[in-house]
Amino acid sequence: MEKGGAGSAIVKSIVLVVLGALVILGVYMALTRTKKSPTEETYVSTVVDEFTTMNLEKNYPASSRKVVETFIRAMQVLYKEQYTTEQEDKIVANIAGLMDQELLDNNVFFEKDIKDDVDRKKKEDNTISNFEILQKREPDEYKTDGRWMCKVDAIYYMRMGTQGTVTVDYTFIMRREEGSGNWKIYGWALKEENK
Repeated sequence: MEKGGAGSAIVKSIVLVVLGALVILGVYMALTRTKKSPTEETYVSTVVDEFTTMNLEKNYPASSRKVVETFIRAMQVLYKEQYTTEQEDKIVANIAGLMDQELLDNNVFFEKDIKDDVDRKKKEDNTISNFEILQKREPDEYKTDGRWMCKVDAIYYMRMGTQGTVTVDYTFIMRREEGSGNWKIYGWALKEENK
């Protein structure tokens, strides 16, 4: 009987040692997983990253309103944020990806014109502080020359340096792309009251 008691004490001791080792291993793994080395950089995604990593082929905006919203938000980033020349090139290329091919064909300097506009706005300390897409639902579509089109109205709230904020109303003319069915920006114009 004493023999069985000594054997069970040994088994209990072994089990306790194994459990203790598992607890120590678990604590060690938890500490090393969450602990960052001093040289490891923490990267925080920025609004600039959102537009430089945008993949329009995989995630094209789903509606005409979303296309205009994406365009305005990209311009908002260009006017306001800090970025490298390479990042600016990527953002402007993505903006061009929202445009109708005919618009791009008729303006071979489209990307340069966007960059010049941005430079001018930055020098004047102008930014788009906010904006609104006026239609609460998708706009009515109509056919012109066999192509589906629509209009999207938007208001920019432009902060003009130290002079305050003004509202600027635009109408975006949208055309559905043949093949993909994506809405593209065919053009835009100031509304009459802003001219």
